[in-house]
Amino acid sequence: MSGESEKKPVEMKIVLGYAEEMPSKDNPVIQELNRLANANIIVEWTPMVSYNDKFNVLMASNNMPDVVLVPDVKNTTFLYAVNAGMFWELTDRIQNFSELREINPILLKNASVNGKLYMLPRERELKRKMVVYRADWAKEAGLGPPDTIEGIYNMAKAFAKGDFDGNSEIDTIGFALGTVNNEIDCFDALVVAFGGFNRWGIKDNKIVPSFMTEEYLETMKWLRKMYRENLINRDFAITKTTQIVPDLVDKEKTGLWLAYRLPTLSDPVLKAKQEQDPSVKREDVYGYAFLKDATGNERIAAETGISGGFAFPKKSVKTEERLNELLGVFNVIQSREGQILINNGIEGVHFELVEGKYAKAIDPEVFNREVSPIGQLGTGGTKAYIIADDEISIRLNMDRRTYNNMVFDVTATLFSSSYSSNYTTLQKIISDAQFKFIMGEIDEDEWNKAIEEWLKAGGEAAIDEFTNAYYGKVN
Repeated sequence: MSGESEKKPVEMKIVLGYAEEMPSKDNPVIQELNRLANANIIVEWTPMVSYNDKFNVLMASNNMPDVVLVPDVKNTTFLYAVNAGMFWELTDRIQNFSELREINPILLKNASVNGKLYMLPRERELKRKMVVYRADWAKEAGLGPPDTIEGIYNMAKAFAKGDFDGNSEIDTIGFALGTVNNEIDCFDALVVAFGGFNRWGIKDNKIVPSFMTEEYLETMKWLRKMYRENLINRDFAITKTTQIVPDLVDKEKTGLWLAYRLPTLSDPVLKAKQEQDPSVKREDVYGYAFLKDATGNERIAAETGISGGFAFPKKSVKTEERLNELLGVFNVIQSREGQILINNGIEGVHFELVEGKYAKAIDPEVFNREVSPIGQLGTGGTKAYIIADDEISIRLNMDRRTYNNMVFDVTATLFSSSYSSNYTTLQKIISDAQFKFIMGEIDEDEWNKAIEEWLKAGGEAAIDEFTNAYYGKVN
């Protein structure tokens, strides 16, 4: 063992994104990870919002870091680089590492390109999209959790017609929608609750996009009805998802929306309620629900379970020996001790244990500054402690680990060159038509014309390529 500890630390240069505040050079979590993994991890931090641009710059550079964070396994630049042999293949190599070989096979499959692994996947929850709502308003309205399409509609109507914010005006947005990348965020969660596909599915032995199905059309008709009844924000097509909480929820302009997370403990609405009554808990103000179908069975649009991953460029990692050193560092990160460190921080400094199984931040501000950004380096989190800010966060984390009826995108592991190369054009055709249909600017015939345009712009070739790839893999 003494010989092991005397080995020179493994230097590892990596570029990571941060959301709010850039971690300091002497970040204690990185320092402890260096000690644990006998490493010298050198992080170049870049703002999360511009990471995609940074990734493209890195890929064109002759001075690449040892490890590249790939934002998405289907990123076109990454796929071309893989096909050009720029990255090390990891399929068999991870079998030599005790922790890496235990990565969930679903994640490895979803992170693969043409059946081969070129990145260590960053594990994320499969079950994320949910309905979030003002629990106090719902209680006042006598409504239960909006966990069905009908439940969302009834709550939206109640909130829009009532004066739950107490300003003596009927001015509440019943159901707030937002967009990301020019698409209605979490739209696929609604389609799946209607009984449809999660983006892509199998119909008549072909892989087809969900917007070519009746269930998708029904979802749009439902939103069109709500838009006509003034239950949805009129400017939903230009409202970013990131604006919903600060601009609408925190100003009590809405109490119902689709999201991946709950408002935090420092949310101004919650804080204001707690100033009036210190006994108020987050679950008294906010609630969440995972969607069910019309028969009452949970029906969830599953995520891929990964948020990009870490790839090793041959430009900077020139030998197998060097690759194995770097994989050794990630093997430690993937271990229980490593995952706890990356996700929970240092016990006694950043968190304390509750009931021996939950991690509670000692100082939330220090935790957000020193621990949260380092999670970007993590490949997994299931071995870490559930973070227990309060009762509702424990319940949400437990719910996210309970899967009943998950609906997966069948193209998650497939590649279509036509779809990748024409993605921006294809996506714009559908999203523009979707917005117009919901706002009542086009009818069903014009919607069908948009689908025809999509097919001619590379969509038909994408369907063929995905179908061939799918049946080629299973036969």
